[in-house]
Amino acid sequence: MKKRRQRPSTDIPAASMSDIAFLLLIFFLVTTIFAVEQGIPLALPGQQSQNVKVSRKNLLIIKAYPNGSITLDKQPITFQEIKPAVEKRLAENEKLVVVIETHPDSEYGLMIDILDELKLANARTISLKTMM
Repeated sequence: MKKRRQRPSTDIPAASMSDIAFLLLIFFLVTTIFAVEQGIPLALPGQQSQNVKVSRKNLLIIKAYPNGSITLDKQPITFQEIKPAVEKRLAENEKLVVVIETHPDSEYGLMIDILDELKLANARTISLKTMM
């Protein structure tokens, strides 16, 4: 009788496959760096919030309309002119409060773009308001 030669198995052992997958998952979770962008901190009013009266000379009102037009203190302005105008007014008055007044039908992205421009202009006191 001849002895048959055993061939090596072609099966891949799958018993430790789940362990390896979990170890890889943990490795990538631990070594991944998440980019956190610092946005504009918003202090939202709560139940105990009080109305604060601000002098008219300390207000800068930016209005956003449904057709995409923007006004700054009732003067039409383009989107690119917001940052320089706000920087100029902040240099003149450090107590300046910027009010963004948006129409309910205007695009949400327009308000976000205005907020981004205010962030670039270093405006820190911002009020959000809806047109009636």
